[in-house]
Amino acid sequence: MTEIYFRADANSTIATGHIMRCLTIARACTQTGRLQDKSVQVSFIVSDDESRSLLEARFEKPGEFSVFSLNSDYRRMEAEIPDLLSHITGRKADGQKHSPYLTCAKPWLFVDSYHASPSYFHALSAYCKIAYLDDLRSFDCPVDLLINYDTDSDSPCYAASGQKLLGAQYTPLRAQFQAPSYNVRPKAEHVLLSTGGTDSYGMAEYLLYWIYDAPNCSGNRPALSDSLFTTQLDTDKLQALQYHIVTSKANTHYDRLLALEEKISHIHIYENVSDMASLMASCDMAVSAGGTTLAELCAVGVPTISYLMAENQRTAVETYAAKELIPCAGDIRPGQIINQQNAASANTMTDCFRNPLPDSVICNILHFLTYMSENAEIRQKSSHNMRAFLDGCGAERIAKALLSS
Repeated sequence: MTEIYFRADANSTIATGHIMRCLTIARACTQTGRLQDKSVQVSFIVSDDESRSLLEARFEKPGEFSVFSLNSDYRRMEAEIPDLLSHITGRKADGQKHSPYLTCAKPWLFVDSYHASPSYFHALSAYCKIAYLDDLRSFDCPVDLLINYDTDSDSPCYAASGQKLLGAQYTPLRAQFQAPSYNVRPKAEHVLLSTGGTDSYGMAEYLLYWIYDAPNCSGNRPALSDSLFTTQLDTDKLQALQYHIVTSKANTHYDRLLALEEKISHIHIYENVSDMASLMASCDMAVSAGGTTLAELCAVGVPTISYLMAENQRTAVETYAAKELIPCAGDIRPGQIINQQNAASANTMTDCFRNPLPDSVICNILHFLTYMSENAEIRQKSSHNMRAFLDGCGAERIAKALLSS
């Protein structure tokens, strides 16, 4: 029997991406166990009932996995260790180097949290084999299995790690992203806008306001400062495209986006999308914040431009740009600078990356949409390269590593 416990949280502060990717890996473990005729028991451990509720709401069926709540503070993970070990081993930790209570193979504890620490891992290592999904590279990781799908570089932070799964081939995408069907259409008409569930910087709203010359909430049309960029834009072409915005009611601009949808027939709002691969495949181009969505778009093959809105997205965003797969328009946060060399590597839009300030991020995106909509051959090449880079089977690879150790 292989026991795997996933330790992750989600709440109003922690994005649901952590529990979503753990769910994907958990399902892959269950499926891989069946295929290999192995007995696998998978369950989840969360900090509190808010995390439990958000996790269970994403189950494919009620009771898909058992969930144990520690009733703890997700920010103080070391304080949860006694209760966590009590749940896993049936006994409190006794401080011994090797637990006398584990008479069979150690269970796996799969941790996906920014609040884990080396001391947390050290305290648990006598009782569990530990897997850690990292994307910050902020400390040395004394774990048995280290996963970072944002980079294929073996960082000094991983010197204490055992087995390492590094690179895009380990991106844990849902089953729907394994070899999905996609056709590059001669005429580009549909654009996917994926700005994150909360869209804290209002990217979708601002972009649409500019395209449709609509007044914003203050009654003024957004003004872009770089006249060289804006004079080269073909507003008519941009307005002729259909825009599909993936968001949620947690978006502080949600009501204003709905008002735009009601006013403009080319704007379509989506929330709680279950078949994201099909929605992506229906689009000819995409604009996306950094994160796992970029990997999903790669697996489908939708020509995409990204932008940065959080520091933990930087490695992935710059990696995709450096590999000339997904150009980066810049950092939407005021005063931030994206790596110029990586941004300029996009061979379709080099001139658009001179000044990555928020206004020029908008301009870079608008120029990308205009350029790509006019060039089916470039879209075809971009789509081919993206799909060749990432096949969507990362969760299965992680599951095999867990079940073979």
